[in-house]
Amino acid sequence: MAEHSALVIVDVQPDFMPGGALACAEGDAILPGLAWLLAQHAFGHVVATQDWHPARHVSFASCHPPHQPFEAIELYGHSQTLWPDHCIQRSEGAALHPAIDWSPCDVIIRKGTDPRIDSYSAFRNNVGPDGHRPATGLAGWLRDRGVSDVYVCGLARDVCVLWTAEDAVAAGFRTHFLWPLTRPVTFDTDADVLKRLAALEVAVIEA
Repeated sequence: MAEHSALVIVDVQPDFMPGGALACAEGDAILPGLAWLLAQHAFGHVVATQDWHPARHVSFASCHPPHQPFEAIELYGHSQTLWPDHCIQRSEGAALHPAIDWSPCDVIIRKGTDPRIDSYSAFRNNVGPDGHRPATGLAGWLRDRGVSDVYVCGLARDVCVLWTAEDAVAAGFRTHFLWPLTRPVTFDTDADVLKRLAALEVAVIEA
């Protein structure tokens, strides 16, 4: 089973930790468990994603005055949450977190690199100006290696990890959500996250 599995670690970066530009609730609490899990070498493949934004990204509230962070606007016909400036390319906050040994990773997917398009999921960017969600290439990379089961964790539970799980299901993978190794922007969203995962029959692993 292990050779047909992939661990997808979403956006474990300093800017999403307490004190960071876009801090998740208790984001640093996942670090010890994630380090332990990687040391077990329990998965056939390990993928990490890295938010990697240009300085003026369409998702930043600073590019849409007078709007403030966490307000929503309409962008390309869809709702777009505006975020604080975060994970600027080559900044310390955008680095993969230094507390983790990333050497087991087979591939790193950098997302949010197009200044015109936000990107939550490891599999597909958000809707762009052409009305489509461009693929990152991850689904094909996993299929080429015979992966059938995807295990997702990281930050933030209610945004990028959730979208990654949803897109993994859409791409045809059996999908598992490592709940203790995720944290949300705010715990107020947990009930909605669980509802969305249940609707797609994603296996939520609590242990």
